[in-house]
Amino acid sequence: MTSQADETSAWSVGFRAALQASKRPVEELYQCLGLPAGGGWLREALDGRRRPPTRDLALLSAFSGVPLAVLTGEVQPERSLAVALRAGLLHTPDEVSRATKRAETILGDLRLLLSWFPQEDVRTQETLSRARRAVSGDNFAQRAGVRTAERLRDLLDLGDEPVADIVPIVESFGVPVVLESIPNSIQGLTVHDDAGAIRRSVVVVNTEDWWGRQRFTLAHELCHILFDDARPVIVERKEVDPEDYTELRCETFARHFLAPTEAVRHFWREHRPQRGHSYARFIAMLMMHFGISRQAALNTMQWDLKVPASDLDPYRRGRIDLLMRSSGLSEEWDEACRTQHDRSASEWLLAMALDAFQSSLIDASVVASVLGRDDDLSNVRQELVDKGWAPAPPRG
Repeated sequence: MTSQADETSAWSVGFRAALQASKRPVEELYQCLGLPAGGGWLREALDGRRRPPTRDLALLSAFSGVPLAVLTGEVQPERSLAVALRAGLLHTPDEVSRATKRAETILGDLRLLLSWFPQEDVRTQETLSRARRAVSGDNFAQRAGVRTAERLRDLLDLGDEPVADIVPIVESFGVPVVLESIPNSIQGLTVHDDAGAIRRSVVVVNTEDWWGRQRFTLAHELCHILFDDARPVIVERKEVDPEDYTELRCETFARHFLAPTEAVRHFWREHRPQRGHSYARFIAMLMMHFGISRQAALNTMQWDLKVPASDLDPYRRGRIDLLMRSSGLSEEWDEACRTQHDRSASEWLLAMALDAFQSSLIDASVVASVLGRDDDLSNVRQELVDKGWAPAPPRG
């Protein structure tokens, strides 16, 4: 049986790690708390001799900027994104460090805005809870992905129709979606933060990818959200590890959510090429109809339509715009690609920020932060005025 002393000692390990993320040095915290330098209950806590009451830790949280749930031990330091980043506990690949910090900022903005709009928090959490009824407990990862995709489409009443815009679906679950430039080796990432009573998440999608790949990446990240996959930062690379069953499940989910099997088979019956003819036009049409990447289209043809992989190999390389041109789909392709490389803020988060700004609940700096334009605050302020979002003057 674990003694109270052992529990206190174990708690103090996380406590010391958490305070490495303090916005103030520990020496200054003693003064803020009205304690003698290097003494009092803070010293006893750091030494593992005593676990302070929650009221003392709440005061320490206010001065240090470390979430109370982390200080109490309810949440481990590495499970709080802000704490883990500041304390050096989270080691992310160098190529996603900027995107991870952007996600940390977005999560802070999200917490602030939901404090002003708690009804949005309730609405999105209820929507996510309903969506998680679709999650399959099948132990076979790929089968779980297929079944979850089918069930979610049923819950959302999508039928077999293509998903027009997946961003509002993900954001309806309380998960902001932003598009940022990330190195080409990365398709996107999902960042979680467990510091509060509710896990918060944000999805970052790479603007350097084609729009079909962006949609597929977002559907893949949606699967991580539904299954509540636990890693604080989930980085999606172009190549999926065949031994990583979580990633295989999400890849399968994304393909079947965007292009359900029966709909693909119906499309094949209507548009299949004549025997001996090229698959090029069908591949292009499949990509455009369901809004999927070339790789997803080829996988769909191989697994759902049973087209031999060797027959599809000639189409795995080559410029996609030329494929679309040869298939007579250049105009549709160009229109779909028109804004694919633009940075984009979360529409849901921005709508809350604008409402809060117009109601004088927040400063323009929060709107600038949501837009990812912290260094352009003066222009953001002027644009808010020009577009009619300025707060109404007080009456009387």
